[in-house]
Amino acid sequence: MPLPTSTPKVRVRGMILTIGITAITVVGTMAGAGLKSDIETKNTQKMVAEPTSENELIAALESRRLGLVQARATWEKKAQILRERMESSSQRHIGGGSASSSASFGK
Repeated sequence: MPLPTSTPKVRVRGMILTIGITAITVVGTMAGAGLKSDIETKNTQKMVAEPTSENELIAALESRRLGLVQARATWEKKAQILRERMESSSQRHIGGGSASSSASFGK
């Protein structure tokens, strides 16, 4: 009794599904390993960066505060420049806009 043979179309479909599932598994494994490695690296960096004594903690906090104060000063300077630009722009539009709009309506 001869064994039933499957059609080539079914074989190709099975091969495509097998290759797809294998590819998904490999990519998932690699992505998971990468995420685990990243998490371990971050944890190691946290442990190294933590100050061990109170004096080191205070010094680290003071340096962080100094950086934040400098960043705040920079942002405040940028905000002031932006306010000045907006004010000069609005004054220009108010003065120039009314003259040009009345001239266009009269023509």
